[in-house]
Amino acid sequence: MASLSFSTTSRGQSFREDGTGVFGGFSLKDVIYTYVIVGFTAEKQHDQPMSTVMTRFANFLAYNPMNLTAVEVANALGADSVRRIEDLSFAGFFPEEFAREVTAASAAALPILPHEQGTDIMGTVFGVMTAFAIVTIALRIWSREVLVTRLMIDDWFMIVGFLLTTAYGIVAIIHANLLAPAIALWDMSWNTYAQTQLYQTTLSLIYPAPLFFIKTSLLLFYLRLCPSYPSEARSVFRTSIFVTFFFILATAVTNFFVLLLQCDRIAYWEEELTTPCKLDSKMAQIAIGGVGVVTDLLLWLMPLPLVWRLNLGKREKFLAIITFGLGAMACVVSAFRLRAIQLYGYLRDGESLSVSVSVLTVIELNLAIICSSAPAIRALIIHYAPRILNVYSPSRVRSQPSSTDVKEINPTENAEGTYIIQVGLNVHGNPRMQPQYPANQGDGAGIHGGGGHAPPMQMVGRGMGASIGARRLV
Repeated sequence: MASLSFSTTSRGQSFREDGTGVFGGFSLKDVIYTYVIVGFTAEKQHDQPMSTVMTRFANFLAYNPMNLTAVEVANALGADSVRRIEDLSFAGFFPEEFAREVTAASAAALPILPHEQGTDIMGTVFGVMTAFAIVTIALRIWSREVLVTRLMIDDWFMIVGFLLTTAYGIVAIIHANLLAPAIALWDMSWNTYAQTQLYQTTLSLIYPAPLFFIKTSLLLFYLRLCPSYPSEARSVFRTSIFVTFFFILATAVTNFFVLLLQCDRIAYWEEELTTPCKLDSKMAQIAIGGVGVVTDLLLWLMPLPLVWRLNLGKREKFLAIITFGLGAMACVVSAFRLRAIQLYGYLRDGESLSVSVSVLTVIELNLAIICSSAPAIRALIIHYAPRILNVYSPSRVRSQPSSTDVKEINPTENAEGTYIIQVGLNVHGNPRMQPQYPANQGDGAGIHGGGGHAPPMQMVGRGMGASIGARRLV
């Protein structure tokens, strides 16, 4: 039996391997396993609750003598062929005396088994987190259009990651709605059970894609920070970016193919008893998730040395570190998601608790989008409302020249690797009404009077602008 759908046991396990049982001498694992194999075999009753199927079959066995033929058992269960009864023997359900005992115990256990309904929290979480993510993406695009006048490649990667995250959330809502009436397998029909496995597998296949695009977007942003990194550590920073990208790509590809090829049949739930599975997907996802948590930590720690070295005031440096440090929140949620997979798996004590994993995944992905876009939003705040962060915005001045006032912008680069931007202004009218430009080092020139042309201002930086470029990015 596929471990993805039934994590508490597997096709090769025998009954009562846990020792003394509690349900008429059988363990809860025996009862769960019996509901799965009987519910799957009763093909003509796949639209009926598995508890109903089990009760009917137990009554049939109780009122009919021993030595039943395979045809009689198939008719009683509603199996579509005798082959399914043979599969029951292959799964360890027969000999007949044992089948009678475990069926009776499983039917009698219904009053004391848990019968809980699902929750609608998935829709609420999806709505709230998606709303925050939409606002964040909109502010990120606005920031790029205002400050850079175009979207960068990391922005496009983030947009794709957001769309895939939304797709994941929609599938998660459908999956949660299937489990809303009941989360215990004995209270649901086999058709519902199979659908939940289909959507659960779909969610597991989708998950690596948005995570890959979101993390790659962040790495591409870091590549743009490379020229601002101190020269002695620049090569190490760049190497760490590519190494982290390799692990992210390898994790995404491995996760996808582990889930896709874990069983000989992709839709393993269509042949639940006879489809062999080579891997324990739960353990595989825990291992892959552990690598993901490590890459999360690397992603959020990598830029901190650069931020610490920037020529910023204590308050501004602290706020910049907080901007990148927000990513720690996504790391924490990722760790909780990994713990949820370990604790709940996909079926625990007969109850499908995978909605908990889906809820944490939606929070993790959207939180990663929000935190990754924090630097762009911070730059937008500095541009429009620098006093909020108590910093000076080089692009906001007391009186800005219009486009007709700008005479020339001539960026040049000297032999030392620094750049010089010369801006000539056409100044007209009363000298006392001239625009005032602050004389900050590297951010502009002083006041130039006169009624004709002002001498060019100069802004000097190094590389892409160790002081200006990095400040605007972070």
